[in-house]
Amino acid sequence: MTRRNAGRPNAGRPNAGRPPAGAKRTAGSGDGSVPRPVPAARRSPPEPAAPDRTAPDPTPPNLRVQLPYFAARIAVLVMVLVVLLILGVNPVLALLSGLVIAGVLTYPLGRMQRRAAERAAGRPVGKPAAPSDNPRS
Repeated sequence: MTRRNAGRPNAGRPNAGRPPAGAKRTAGSGDGSVPRPVPAARRSPPEPAAPDRTAPDPTPPNLRVQLPYFAARIAVLVMVLVVLLILGVNPVLALLSGLVIAGVLTYPLGRMQRRAAERAAGRPVGKPAAPSDNPRS
């Protein structure tokens, strides 16, 4: 026995302090008191199945309707970037501020783009889509 293990009764044996193979696992305190069994993990009851919902229409949306709006918004962004770069603004700062400025300037155009896309998809304009169809939620 080494000096470090001198006070422990099973110091020299390789499996000292481990329960014998096949012994039940217990939640004892480790001080030699009577062990108590480990409580089983509680499982919540299975959730009821969700009601069947109809799948969304598999046809892709018509993106041609949105193309003019997208092109106009990109054109505004490019114009704002050119103006900021001509003024000598740092390119990274010009890009970030250009995105903000173009977003504010073209916000009404974006709303018109959304309405046009909803009309093209066949949904009534102004009414929110069903919760299962709404990707923004």
